[in-house]
Amino acid sequence: MKSNYDRVNDINKRKNWLLYISTIITLLLSINEKQQFTSGVKAFDVYIQVVVALNLVLIVGYLIFDFRATYIFSRAERTRTLQYLDNSFDTNFAGRKVENYFSQDKLASGFYKLSVNCFENIFHTVSITREMQPKAYVKAVVVVLVFIFSAAVGDKGVVRSIIEAILPLALLQEAIKLSFFILRLENLLDNFKSFFTSIKTSHFVDKEPEAMRYVIEYETTLAWASTPLDTKVFLKLREQLASDWEILKKEYKIDS
Repeated sequence: MKSNYDRVNDINKRKNWLLYISTIITLLLSINEKQQFTSGVKAFDVYIQVVVALNLVLIVGYLIFDFRATYIFSRAERTRTLQYLDNSFDTNFAGRKVENYFSQDKLASGFYKLSVNCFENIFHTVSITREMQPKAYVKAVVVVLVFIFSAAVGDKGVVRSIIEAILPLALLQEAIKLSFFILRLENLLDNFKSFFTSIKTSHFVDKEPEAMRYVIEYETTLAWASTPLDTKVFLKLREQLASDWEILKKEYKIDS
């Protein structure tokens, strides 16, 4: 049975196909309008109108898939949060405990383990989102350039222009949001490094409020971004990140 994260990944793949097809259609329509390839053949007018309508349907379909993916992702994140608490406090809020997600089996359940789990989450998320950023901007820039070209040379109505503008604006917004997401995560990662540095030579006594502050900030940042991590990037970096995390644990004396 597929998880909600798998379902989001599948929807995003379909959404990307709609994006690519719509971008190609928009480019071809604009070139045709500029060069007037079909202007002398009236029979092509009907086909052109059908293609324009199909392109608008693809754009609306992209938005529907996007809303659907966001909804399912929010449900997946709720389950992840409960499993995160279960692993940290040895509870069973989620109904089914996740296996091989965290690497702190030696730690006793409690706020300290919660903090370490969050530290691991942030470390992985920062690394993966940094790897995702160039692709997000390349995709946004390409689609924006196609739209600018289409707007400059095309001869279209206001409604069509507005609808075609939806995709480049949505992609640009996603790329910018990803940048702010990474910035907030990097600040949080620095906070966690400072926090665990401060307790290397002391005990985790009366540190629960400070730890919870960072944990809550991380969760609210995830909720704000609502950005699924790229599965391919995760699989590509998984072994290296696991190795780097073990080095960090030794550096901050987490297993001691």
